[in-house]
Amino acid sequence: MTGSVIDDSNNESLIGVNIKVVGTSNGTITDDNGNFKIELNNPDYTLDFSYLGYETQSVKVNNTQTLNIRLTPATQLLNELVVVGYGVQKKSDLTGAVSTVRGADLIKIPSLSPEQALQGKVAGLQVNSSSGAPGAVPVVRVRGVGTFNNSNPIYVVDGIILDNITFLSSADIASIEVLKDASSTAIYGSRGANGVIIVTTNQGNKKSAKPVFNFSAEYGLQILAKKIDLLDSKAFGKYVNEISPGTYNNLDALPNTDWQDLIFKDAPIQNYHFSISGGSEKQQYYIGVGYFDQTGIIDKSKYQRLSVKLNNSYQLSDYVKFGNNITIAPFIQDNAPNVTYQAYRAQPVIAPYTQSGGFAEVPGVGNPLADLQNLTSKERGFRGLADVYADFQILKPLSFRSSVGIDYLYKEKVDFSPTFFVSPQQQNELNDLTLRNERNTSLLWENTLNYTKTVGVHSFNILGGFTMQRLRSNILGIAAENIIGDSENLWYINKTNINPNSIFNDVDANYNYSMISYLFRANYTFKEKYLLTATFRRDGSSKFTQANRYGNFPSFAAGWNLTREKFLEHSSSINNLKLRASWGQIGNEKISYLDQYALVLNNANVVFGENETFNPGSTYSKAGNKNIKWETTTQTDAGLEIGLWNDKITGEFDYYNRVTDDILVELSTPGYTGNGQGSKIRYNAGKVRNSGLEFNIAYNGRKGKLNYRIGILGSTINNKVLSVGGNSGVDSTLVGGFLGNGQSVTLTKEGVPIGSFYGYTINGVYQNTEQLNTIPKESLSEVGDLIYGDTNKDGKINSKDRVFIGSPIPDFVYGFSFESSYKSFELSIDFQGQLGNKIYNGKESVRPDLYNFETDVLNRWTGEGTSNTDPRATSGGVNWLPSTRFIQDGSFLRLRSLSFAYNFPVSKLKRLKLGSAKLYIKGTNLWTLTKFTGYSPEIANSDVLSTGIDNGIYPVTAVYTTGINISF
Repeated sequence: MTGSVIDDSNNESLIGVNIKVVGTSNGTITDDNGNFKIELNNPDYTLDFSYLGYETQSVKVNNTQTLNIRLTPATQLLNELVVVGYGVQKKSDLTGAVSTVRGADLIKIPSLSPEQALQGKVAGLQVNSSSGAPGAVPVVRVRGVGTFNNSNPIYVVDGIILDNITFLSSADIASIEVLKDASSTAIYGSRGANGVIIVTTNQGNKKSAKPVFNFSAEYGLQILAKKIDLLDSKAFGKYVNEISPGTYNNLDALPNTDWQDLIFKDAPIQNYHFSISGGSEKQQYYIGVGYFDQTGIIDKSKYQRLSVKLNNSYQLSDYVKFGNNITIAPFIQDNAPNVTYQAYRAQPVIAPYTQSGGFAEVPGVGNPLADLQNLTSKERGFRGLADVYADFQILKPLSFRSSVGIDYLYKEKVDFSPTFFVSPQQQNELNDLTLRNERNTSLLWENTLNYTKTVGVHSFNILGGFTMQRLRSNILGIAAENIIGDSENLWYINKTNINPNSIFNDVDANYNYSMISYLFRANYTFKEKYLLTATFRRDGSSKFTQANRYGNFPSFAAGWNLTREKFLEHSSSINNLKLRASWGQIGNEKISYLDQYALVLNNANVVFGENETFNPGSTYSKAGNKNIKWETTTQTDAGLEIGLWNDKITGEFDYYNRVTDDILVELSTPGYTGNGQGSKIRYNAGKVRNSGLEFNIAYNGRKGKLNYRIGILGSTINNKVLSVGGNSGVDSTLVGGFLGNGQSVTLTKEGVPIGSFYGYTINGVYQNTEQLNTIPKESLSEVGDLIYGDTNKDGKINSKDRVFIGSPIPDFVYGFSFESSYKSFELSIDFQGQLGNKIYNGKESVRPDLYNFETDVLNRWTGEGTSNTDPRATSGGVNWLPSTRFIQDGSFLRLRSLSFAYNFPVSKLKRLKLGSAKLYIKGTNLWTLTKFTGYSPEIANSDVLSTGIDNGIYPVTAVYTTGINISF
């Protein structure tokens, strides 16, 4: 058959429209004149017409020999379905702040987890890599940090509530929805205080007459994107000679070792995926198998994962539907020792090996090459996720759904160190082996009743439900010494080598509790103009005593579709204009279930008696607090959605204000209360506010044969602590950010952002004795040392002069993208970045010994007038106190991804019996604009009181990848 495709808005021919025969691998594209020709062996086939920026159209052939298709520009944004909690809604009926990312956008980034692929894709969502090591879990924040505790969002994968999705393959995901405001998250009650990320995986297609096969393969190379500028041996020797004259007499004869070059190497990353999908009106199926293999740029770091996805649904009758969603993901992870920190500090004047071929002694930090050879840390296990559900259509408007889900994690860890000697500081006298097994199980049972009815101009959707969840964990560990061999085949513990004092059996106190919940939501629409949503959830948690067990969390939202009004109904320029607003309260209880109880300290072992025998014992440890209750987050949101010229330009804008009260925080108690060993007790005693603006703007254009889309998004974050100690009469500050030398560099108190850096300000360098004697100084300061600010004006420098010197929380997080297609070619570019945050260079500031230095010390003071910013040469002392000297600007702009693809012509694919084939090359983290001197400005920590500190992280790499996608 033949035909043509034109733009319905201007009657222009469309070039390169994808035309696919539903249920087969057969397809074609339109030519330069918008015409197409396709062979069909069945007159009952359905054709799908899809094109970037236009609504997809399905047409039944019905013996037609010629088809003239008119595609409408992408106003489908108003009618597309958006996944929300326990259901879906049309985008035009949505009253909450929800952002959607399609699965096709996730696979652009070669990454372990879908979280990493979300960077720069959603306004209000901040994703930072905690480490570049294979298997590292990113830190995710939705609209800032709202608590002193766990601030991670929850993930809902096919209805099952999880803590992360690192085990999922991005190729198995159909879409991700990020729920941000109270109206959208309140249905999850206590789970939704820090945001909700809903993941919908691929399902079968009821239109497929035959199975559809898809295969993708990509291979990439990871490289160190940036080296840290450190002193070479000559510059180091000169610096040390200023500290201790005569240490190095011949600088030209010194070895010159670049430890970074020795530990970092290029490494491969591979990702393969194969899927089969199809079905009929009665049943649908999807089977996906993926393999991910990432070797780290440091030896002994590696991550391998096999993921198997099985989704099935069966229409047993007109009234009953049954289905399952199953994921199985075994993994193996090798963890390298922290040689990044060692390579940064190791002196460049030391050759890595002795003349006899052994490892040379490296003072202070040890030889990183020796640790790489001798230390081994391996993890292996699997994550299993299964959801079985049944839908019952009781009456036409009334349906009931019941589902049972299980999330199971098993992980075993092995740490081994053989006998070795490099130096008295770096040695191991006996072979050591430590084993640790962990098992976590979550069982979730959910039941919901849904009523949907339209009566004239009134539309109702009412949801009610009941859920129960039980989480249990078990951790078992044991250690042994004098293992008989170094081979992994001999790593066994028996009664001859076991260390009896090492045995422990424990639980994860944050993963050992039960919850019961009741939920309700009502949506009402009048004439598709006026929208109302009311949500209520009541949660009960075993983390609280019976008196405070339950929390009630309501929310209300309203929307107004102005384009349904007469004054805009026939507008030629505005096709979508909606105002929405919401208010709601959400709870949080991400604390240890033990905080309500007084605890006993075990392993308080003593030796006493006539024969001085060893006696195990226990004693009082710390008090509990039976009065703790739910944190409560109150959030207000106001939003605007707009579409111009048939969605040629689209935009979403939101203002949010989120206040968390009764934050559960551990505070000190007076000694006379008898609380053991200075332990802290959990109280409801804090309050934090986050507020800001979000926007997401896109432009869809076409020029001749070129189709393109430009998008830009961003969000501001204003984080402020309103109180810490509350009315408890105890701590008014929280100390965090402890470095390796015991110094703390963050302080959280009223009036500043969470986890703000706390230290001395610098007013220059003492140039001469007169300044030293007249300007307030620290007691050990000398000429050439830093001048610290006397902020309290008492004429001396001490800890009372420390002030807030920056925040790790960015003021602005943004991203922008460009994607285009020209005939058979596609180009996609993504940028992401942030502004206004600070990073504390902790790896540089800890100086108990003589280590290497960053090249900024080349600008040091060497005599009066030489420098007023960098102090004299020292390896420790007053110049290394926590101060603005170690604060760096964490702002950055990064070319997150760049991909170029070629779609093979249909004429060539027919001979191979392929439906489509795409060959591509892409790069990730190709370029970063930043003033930060470390490996990467992505410095994150799950501990909100200690984030933004660079203690020598595993570098984030640049990745160059090539791959192919095939369907048949």
